[in-house]
Amino acid sequence: MNVLLLSMPDSFEHMPPVAIRMPNGALASLAGNIDPHHRVAIADLILVQSRVRATLERLVRDIEPDFVGLSVMTFQRTTALKIARLIHALRPSARIVVGGYDPTLAPEAYEACSDIEFIVRGEGEQTLCELLRAIETAGDCRAIAGLSCRTRDGFVRNAARPVLRLASDPLRLPNRDARVLAGYTLLGRTVDVVETSRGCTYDCSFCSIIEMRGRNFHRYPIERVLADIADARVHRADAIFLVDDNITLDIERFATLCQAIIDAGFNDADYIVQGMTAPIAQHGARLGPLMRKAGFRYVFLGIENILDEDLG
Repeated sequence: MNVLLLSMPDSFEHMPPVAIRMPNGALASLAGNIDPHHRVAIADLILVQSRVRATLERLVRDIEPDFVGLSVMTFQRTTALKIARLIHALRPSARIVVGGYDPTLAPEAYEACSDIEFIVRGEGEQTLCELLRAIETAGDCRAIAGLSCRTRDGFVRNAARPVLRLASDPLRLPNRDARVLAGYTLLGRTVDVVETSRGCTYDCSFCSIIEMRGRNFHRYPIERVLADIADARVHRADAIFLVDDNITLDIERFATLCQAIIDAGFNDADYIVQGMTAPIAQHGARLGPLMRKAGFRYVFLGIENILDEDLG
């Protein structure tokens, strides 16, 4: 089948696209973990914010997708519903699935859209692969964990899918070759994203991670992370954003990863990471120099306090 995967063009106010245009790592992971006979294309629409409609018209014309997937966050919902409507108008035969944080946490908003046939809840690699197999073989989609599917009587929400144990549940590397648009940048550097772990065990009330996947933390083997970094470098990335939910939850593993990056000779790239303030502060004397040697240049810190005045 011809598969088109789309991320939305809406960007965060504090990440202006003129300076920061990140690829959607989840879509590349999805593309890397469906059966290889599918023809898959990824379009990160943040790269074409001023010409979304024209780009979609061209992609639908050139790719002739049988299946279109949309990755959506909450602030992108309105745009996603408009794009689903446009895709359906351009290619009525295409079957449309949505996934990501917003469809997982607010599926009813997408069940009300007649253009959408499937909703992936939670992690999507295995669910999407099984869905495409079911469509190809006219199988029963109602047996696929983590999926909601439209029936004559409305949407059916299948059982939830357990989160992947990344150390033992094999996931292939992201398929970066599937990207059909160019222009990813971070302050003038060609940027890509790499994931080394998923999840967090904290229960911060403002955070959507535990709502998405529960309180858990799963790590990729270091060798797999290095292979992913190597692939990003092959695709010309000279800045790499480690997009883990909370990489500093296991500070010793993070230190091991820094040393592994150095030993592999990958520390000539610029690395960006997000983390908790406390672990970095507690281990900064040892971790700071090691991170610097490994190539880390930017650290986004979550600085929280229950009292607003303490943040002033």
